[in-house]
Amino acid sequence: MTAKKKMGLIISLVLIVTLIGIVVKNEFANDQTFNALIKKEDGTEQIAYETKLVRFDKSETTLEDYKGKILVLNFWASWCGPCINEAPDLNEFYKKKPKNVEFLAINMTSKEKGVESVEKFADQYNIKFPIFLDEKGLLLKSFEIMGYPTTIIIDTDGVVQYRVQGEVNQDELNELVSQL
Repeated sequence: MTAKKKMGLIISLVLIVTLIGIVVKNEFANDQTFNALIKKEDGTEQIAYETKLVRFDKSETTLEDYKGKILVLNFWASWCGPCINEAPDLNEFYKKKPKNVEFLAINMTSKEKGVESVEKFADQYNIKFPIFLDEKGLLLKSFEIMGYPTTIIIDTDGVVQYRVQGEVNQDELNELVSQL
């Protein structure tokens, strides 16, 4: 093989590898920068209904499935003391919630020791409400969660109405939901 052909082959390979790298980087960047909250001009925050949610059983859904309902999103971790304290109240709220309300518990799985910790927590506290996993921390970033637990209440139009940082109880949730 001549030196010219070798050089052409090397340049072609470098170009192919570079293009593949760019495509992979762009795909990764798109996944990492998706924002589940859209900040509107009037200062309100609207959820992006195409936001993916991964259930505990690894099946997927989107917030679209809950469109038209009041959403109560509770961000938590199994090692969080206040999260443990509020678990019984959240169970009771879930059992008695109005039909137009959905309660979604989003575990900050990227901050856990593994899904086993989440499963152990759910068993130990007899959790009945749906648990979703945030394995890559995308929802954590997107919803700007700074501490656990954090509960976000979204009205039927998908607009964030309340953000409660710290432990919340059944009575507080009922009061906030009743105002929507």
